[in-house]
Order: sequence, then C-alpha cells, then structure tokens
Amino acid sequence: MRFRNPFAPRDRAGRAEAASRIKDWTRVALGLDAAAEVLVQELACTRPGCAPRETVILVVPAGAAPFRLALHKPMAELTEAEIVSVWRARPPEPG
Repeated sequence: MRFRNPFAPRDRAGRAEAASRIKDWTRVALGLDAAAEVLVQELACTRPGCAPRETVILVVPAGAAPFRLALHKPMAELTEAEIVSVWRARPPEPG
C-alpha cells in the first residue's frame, strides 16, 4: 500500500507546467542567459489580508546576488502579461 500525503499538492503535472511557463516568461522579461537559475514555488500565504496561495519567483543570476518576487496568486492563475509587467516595473538591483 502506498502512503498518500494529504498535504501534498494535488495536481503535480499542472503545477510543474505552470512553473515552467513562469520560468520562461521571467527569463524573457529579464533577458536572462542560460547560466541564470529561475526557481518558482507556490506557497501558502499566512500574512493577514494575503491571498491563500502566493507564487514566489527566485532569480539567481550567475555572478550576481539573487533576488525574489512574491505574487499573491496561485501559479496557474498568473498570465504572461502579469509576469512581464511586474518584472519590468521592479526597480533594478543595487550593485
């Protein structure tokens, strides 16, 4: 018998597909090269007034400090236009 984790995400394939799309959109919006890492995770948001799920994007450029962005929406609900707009509106990293 296989153990089923009741806390595990229900739609792994859908989440993986959404994360892949967000990574691609982030790479294009920021003009990242292949050496940069982009990590995407959907987390429960516990802050008051926050949506129940948030998407966190971590960018780790080669030879530069990592930076992150949190969007108060599940991964599956984010659009390319939202991702591009948020990254382009973000102030540049100091350095």
